[in-house]
Amino acid sequence: MHKALHSQRGAVALIVAGVLVGLLAVVALAVDIGHLLVVRNQAQNAADAAALRGAAFLYTAGSNTPDFSSGGPAVTNASATVPLNIAVTANDTVTVSANYWNVLSPSAKSSDAAVQVSVTKQVPLYFAPVFGLHQSNVSASAIAIVQKPTAFGPGGVNMPLAIGACMYNLYWNSSTNQPMNDPATGQPYVFQISSSYGYGNPTCYSGQWTPLSGNQDNSDSSIQNAIAYGNSSTLKAGDSLWLQSGDENDLYNLVNNCSASGNRSCEYATAPVVTSIVTGSEQSITAMACLHILSATGGSGKYVTVQMSTGCAPKNASGSGVSYGVVGPPKLAQ
Repeated sequence: MHKALHSQRGAVALIVAGVLVGLLAVVALAVDIGHLLVVRNQAQNAADAAALRGAAFLYTAGSNTPDFSSGGPAVTNASATVPLNIAVTANDTVTVSANYWNVLSPSAKSSDAAVQVSVTKQVPLYFAPVFGLHQSNVSASAIAIVQKPTAFGPGGVNMPLAIGACMYNLYWNSSTNQPMNDPATGQPYVFQISSSYGYGNPTCYSGQWTPLSGNQDNSDSSIQNAIAYGNSSTLKAGDSLWLQSGDENDLYNLVNNCSASGNRSCEYATAPVVTSIVTGSEQSITAMACLHILSATGGSGKYVTVQMSTGCAPKNASGSGVSYGVVGPPKLAQ
């Protein structure tokens, strides 16, 4: 009898030991997996933030193509952003690349310029070493693309000079989404915008001043305000704009003062493209153009000298549509 009790005590001890080992395994699993999930979320947040930061630097005003170089501002800024959001050690791996999204992610249909950031972090474990497992890797990846905005909130359109679609199509290559280059210079064509026929191209009316609204406002002050502050309400393709019938000399002087020949505050500007130029009428917006404003001339000529450009990044831009050289805030693609 005594021997049987002793045997039972031994069996209970074995069972308790087995249960304790099982409990320890469950604790190890819960604590270490929980820790891995926390680090995984931190790594994902770091990858997201870095990709968005890098994508914001893919285009610079005046550059006709995104900068995908390994030493360019997009990759450099993305790389510098990762350690601001998660501690990076020598055992961790951070990979940053820039390219078109359909190259970074072949299954995607988009061809937007993008930055991809991948973070793989080596995570030490707390309880799992009891079972011989000392560390585990967690990985996260993000791709941020540059949007092609379709809507422009207040201040997003900062040049109240509407361009006729006929003139616009002469200098913008819609198949490549790039400016047309002048073979003589290898640079985008230089041309003039005014309410007269296009200089050197008598087939198109080139442009006209607009208050950046559909209001039938022919005042000089409305254009001055639009040059200073941009549109007062959201504009998008299909909206109507009023084209003035006036052609005040002081407007060209104002534009010249902020152009590349002046203080450069409007050197790269977003301007509306409309179906046709008919002064004293409403016309529909077909696109928003990015213009390099070189200078403006008043007096008897009255024209603004420009080049088509890319990389204009107006404030309050949103949506994603067709590229016309204007870029919006980046967004996460995946």
